[in-house]
Amino acid sequence: MKELGEDFKAIAKKDKALFVWMAANFFLSLAMFLIAIMNLNSGRPKIWARYSDIDNGYAQSDWWYLISFALVAVALGIGHILISARLYSKRGKDIARLFLFISMIIAVIGIRFLLSIIGEG
Repeated sequence: MKELGEDFKAIAKKDKALFVWMAANFFLSLAMFLIAIMNLNSGRPKIWARYSDIDNGYAQSDWWYLISFALVAVALGIGHILISARLYSKRGKDIARLFLFISMIIAVIGIRFLLSIIGEG
Protein backbone atom coordinates (compact mmCIF):
# COMPACT_ATOMS: atom_id res chain seq x y z
CA MET A 1 0.00 0.00 0.00
CA LYS A 2 2.89 2.32 0.78
CA GLU A 3 4.37 1.63 -2.66
CA LEU A 4 1.09 2.57 -4.28
CA GLY A 5 1.10 5.91 -2.48
CA GLU A 6 4.62 6.53 -3.73
CA ASP A 7 3.52 5.64 -7.26
CA PHE A 8 0.78 8.27 -7.10
CA LYS A 9 3.21 10.88 -5.76
CA ALA A 10 5.59 10.13 -8.63
CA ILE A 11 2.78 10.43 -11.16
CA ALA A 12 1.58 13.73 -9.66
CA LYS A 13 5.11 15.18 -9.78
CA LYS A 14 6.48 13.77 -13.03
CA ASP A 15 3.56 13.08 -15.35
CA LYS A 16 0.64 15.50 -15.08
CA ALA A 17 -0.86 14.19 -18.33
CA LEU A 18 -1.25 10.69 -16.92
CA PHE A 19 -2.82 12.20 -13.81
CA VAL A 20 -5.36 13.96 -16.07
CA TRP A 21 -6.08 10.62 -17.79
CA MET A 22 -6.68 9.08 -14.37
CA ALA A 23 -9.04 11.89 -13.43
CA ALA A 24 -10.94 11.55 -16.72
CA ASN A 25 -11.29 7.82 -16.18
CA PHE A 26 -12.52 8.42 -12.64
CA PHE A 27 -15.15 10.97 -13.73
CA LEU A 28 -16.44 8.75 -16.55
CA SER A 29 -16.78 5.91 -14.06
CA LEU A 30 -18.46 8.22 -11.57
CA ALA A 31 -20.95 9.27 -14.25
CA MET A 32 -21.75 5.64 -15.03
CA PHE A 33 -22.15 4.88 -11.32
CA LEU A 34 -24.47 7.84 -10.73
CA ILE A 35 -26.61 7.12 -13.81
CA ALA A 36 -27.13 3.54 -12.68
CA ILE A 37 -27.87 4.44 -9.04
CA MET A 38 -30.12 7.41 -9.83
CA ASN A 39 -32.29 5.32 -12.14
CA LEU A 40 -32.89 2.48 -9.72
CA ASN A 41 -36.57 2.24 -9.03
CA SER A 42 -36.85 -0.26 -6.24
CA GLY A 43 -40.58 0.45 -5.81
CA ARG A 44 -41.39 -1.27 -9.07
CA PRO A 45 -40.90 -5.04 -9.28
CA LYS A 46 -39.88 -4.95 -12.95
CA ILE A 47 -38.15 -2.28 -15.03
CA TRP A 48 -36.64 -2.11 -18.49
CA ALA A 49 -33.20 -3.34 -17.72
CA ARG A 50 -31.93 -6.14 -19.88
CA TYR A 51 -31.06 -6.51 -23.53
CA SER A 52 -32.25 -9.61 -25.36
CA ASP A 53 -32.49 -10.78 -28.95
CA ILE A 54 -36.17 -11.59 -28.64
CA ASP A 55 -38.94 -9.18 -29.69
CA ASN A 56 -37.93 -5.50 -29.54
CA GLY A 57 -34.50 -6.07 -28.01
CA TYR A 58 -35.24 -5.09 -24.42
CA ALA A 59 -36.85 -7.09 -21.68
CA GLN A 60 -38.13 -6.30 -18.24
CA SER A 61 -36.05 -7.56 -15.37
CA ASP A 62 -35.54 -6.98 -11.67
CA TRP A 63 -34.48 -3.48 -10.68
CA TRP A 64 -31.27 -4.69 -9.05
CA TYR A 65 -29.95 -5.66 -12.49
CA LEU A 66 -28.82 -2.05 -12.84
CA ILE A 67 -26.55 -2.44 -9.81
CA SER A 68 -24.21 -4.50 -11.99
CA PHE A 69 -23.48 -1.32 -13.95
CA ALA A 70 -22.63 0.46 -10.69
CA LEU A 71 -20.25 -2.36 -9.73
CA VAL A 72 -18.54 -2.19 -13.11
CA ALA A 73 -18.18 1.56 -12.66
CA VAL A 74 -16.48 1.07 -9.29
CA ALA A 75 -14.11 -1.49 -10.81
CA LEU A 76 -13.26 0.88 -13.67
CA GLY A 77 -12.99 3.98 -11.52
CA ILE A 78 -10.93 2.64 -8.66
CA GLY A 79 -9.44 -0.65 -9.80
CA HIS A 80 -8.17 0.50 -13.15
CA ILE A 81 -6.64 3.65 -11.72
CA LEU A 82 -4.76 1.58 -9.15
CA ILE A 83 -3.61 -0.86 -11.82
CA SER A 84 -2.46 1.97 -14.08
CA ALA A 85 -0.44 3.49 -11.24
CA ARG A 86 1.28 0.14 -10.76
CA LEU A 87 1.83 -0.19 -14.53
CA TYR A 88 3.41 3.26 -14.54
CA SER A 89 6.03 2.24 -12.02
CA LYS A 90 6.66 -1.23 -13.45
CA ARG A 91 6.23 -0.89 -17.23
CA GLY A 92 6.24 2.82 -18.03
CA LYS A 93 3.87 5.62 -18.81
CA ASP A 94 2.90 4.47 -22.31
CA ILE A 95 1.44 1.18 -21.09
CA ALA A 96 -0.36 2.98 -18.25
CA ARG A 97 -1.89 5.47 -20.71
CA LEU A 98 -2.94 2.68 -23.06
CA PHE A 99 -4.59 0.83 -20.17
CA LEU A 100 -6.45 3.99 -19.10
CA PHE A 101 -7.49 4.69 -22.68
CA ILE A 102 -8.99 1.22 -23.02
CA SER A 103 -10.68 1.64 -19.64
CA MET A 104 -12.20 4.93 -20.75
CA ILE A 105 -13.49 3.33 -23.96
CA ILE A 106 -15.13 0.61 -21.86
CA ALA A 107 -16.69 3.29 -19.63
CA VAL A 108 -18.06 5.24 -22.61
CA ILE A 109 -19.54 2.08 -24.12
CA GLY A 110 -21.02 1.17 -20.74
CA ILE A 111 -22.57 4.63 -20.33
CA ARG A 112 -24.00 4.51 -23.84
CA PHE A 113 -25.44 1.04 -23.27
CA LEU A 114 -26.85 2.06 -19.90
CA LEU A 115 -28.49 5.18 -21.34
CA SER A 116 -30.08 3.16 -24.13
CA ILE A 117 -31.51 0.69 -21.62
CA ILE A 118 -32.82 3.41 -19.33
CA GLY A 119 -34.27 5.27 -22.31
CA GLU A 120 -36.45 2.27 -23.17
CA GLY A 121 -38.30 2.46 -19.87
